[in-house]
Amino acid sequence: MQSKKILVACLSLLLVGLALPSATLPRAHAFHSNITVSLSGLIRGFPDPSAGTVDAAQAGSTLSVTTLVQASNVVYQRNVTVGFKGDWMTQYQNATNANPSATMPLTANQAGSTTISVNLPATGGPGPTHTWTVAVWDGKANTANPANCTGGDTEMANACVTVNQGQAGYRALTLYTADQFAGAQANIQANAIDGGVDTAIANLQFHTNTPGVTAASGQIAQANAELSLGDQSWKNGDFAGAKTHYQNALNDANAAAGSLTNQGGGVDNATLVNLLLGGTGIALIGVGALFAGIGGFFYLRRKPKA
Repeated sequence: MQSKKILVACLSLLLVGLALPSATLPRAHAFHSNITVSLSGLIRGFPDPSAGTVDAAQAGSTLSVTTLVQASNVVYQRNVTVGFKGDWMTQYQNATNANPSATMPLTANQAGSTTISVNLPATGGPGPTHTWTVAVWDGKANTANPANCTGGDTEMANACVTVNQGQAGYRALTLYTADQFAGAQANIQANAIDGGVDTAIANLQFHTNTPGVTAASGQIAQANAELSLGDQSWKNGDFAGAKTHYQNALNDANAAAGSLTNQGGGVDNATLVNLLLGGTGIALIGVGALFAGIGGFFYLRRKPKA
C-alpha cells in the first residue's frame, strides 16, 4: 500500500511538471527571462471572405505596440532599448523611455514596459500583407547599442534579441480601408453575439415555448442571412455593401439577445453575459481586449545557453 502511494505521488509530480509551460524554464546566460509583445488598434482573427483569417488594422491609423521585458535573476544593471520596425519602415522606431539616449534600467528580476505608437501606411484595401519585428537591446547606459540583432542575448555585454509577429502569436498585418475595417468589426461582434445567443437558446429548458426564444431564433436566422450577404458583397469587392450587411447582422444579433432577456426568454442579463464569455462568445470580448492591448507571449530562445 505504501509503495502504491509513493507511485501515485511520483506520477502526480510528473504530470504537474509536464503541464508547466516551457516559457517558465530558467534561461541561462541571457539578460532577460521573458519578453512579452502585444498590439492594440487591430482586429485579430477576422475571417476575411477573400483572404482567409487575418489580423487587420485600418490604413492610416496608429498601432500601439507594448513590450514587457522581464530581467533574468543575474545581479547587474541592464540598460534596455526597445524598437519596432515594420516592413514599410527603413529603421527601428524606439520607445521614448527605452532609446539610445535614454535607456531603461532594469536590475535582477525587475520588469519594465514600453509602448510605441506607430503610424501605419495610408493605403488600405486588397494588397500585400505586412510583417514587423520588435528588437530589444541591452548594453551601456544611454548609448547606441552596436549589437547585431541576429546574434545572441548574453548577460553583461552588448546584446540584442528580436521578436517577429509569428513569435508573438500574430499573423502578418493586413491594412483595410475605413469601410473594410468597420465591416470587419461588425462581423466579429455579430458572430460572437450570434454564438452566445445560440448557446443560450440551446441551454434553455423550455426552448420554443416562450415568446423570447421564438423571437430570438428568428432574429438569429436573419443575422446569419445578413452575414452571408456581407460575405458575398466582400468577395465581389463591394466593401461598403459588406459593411452594411455586417452592421445589419450585428443589429439583428443584438435584438436577439434583447429578446432573450426582455421578452420572457428565460435568460437574465448576468447569465447571457456568462454565455457570451464562453465558447464562440469569447470573440466579442476579444475585440475589446485587442484595443486595450491585451495579448502577447512569453518569448523563449531556441535552447538555454550553457
